[in-house]
Amino acid sequence: MADAILEQLKKTLDSEMRTTALVQLTSDFYSKISVYSQKLRRSAGSSASEVANRLIVKQAGMIDSMVRQLMAVRTEKAIQQHTLLQLLPEERYVCLAKLRFQRRFETFVEAVSAGQPAFIEFAHKKEGERSVSVKFTKHVEELVGLDMKHYGPYEAEDVASLPAANADILIASGNAVEIYVRDEA
Repeated sequence: MADAILEQLKKTLDSEMRTTALVQLTSDFYSKISVYSQKLRRSAGSSASEVANRLIVKQAGMIDSMVRQLMAVRTEKAIQQHTLLQLLPEERYVCLAKLRFQRRFETFVEAVSAGQPAFIEFAHKKEGERSVSVKFTKHVEELVGLDMKHYGPYEAEDVASLPAANADILIASGNAVEIYVRDEA
């Protein structure tokens, strides 16, 4: 199975790099690779020999590299050719986030260059309103957010949504870790 998954990924990457059109992928293409990677990583550990562990690490690195290259080539083609609907849903999810970032980046640079401080203030306000979901790693006393609301106290394993600036401080100090929820892109 290992050879089949790696070989299929390599052939797909090679084919994608040789053609100008998007290569048709099966709907479970990335799922199969992900399941294989999961099994591969689970087989690593103390019960496997040092040689086996090195081979597992090498295979995992190859998969990582090839998937990165494949996604980069496919999303770039889809953007340039305006063929986003030909991407798999998971590829569109990533590609649309990339497009949103590019638009926001360009808008910011243009606003600064064109002397539009209102946009900068808007971006500043939006970032101040952003919240981050965190899981606490230890007890944290009640705190006052930058929004002047009171939060906590929290115990280890508690989960909360906090103003981003406060969450960043808690994460940097090791009192919490960021968690990702489905709605975030």
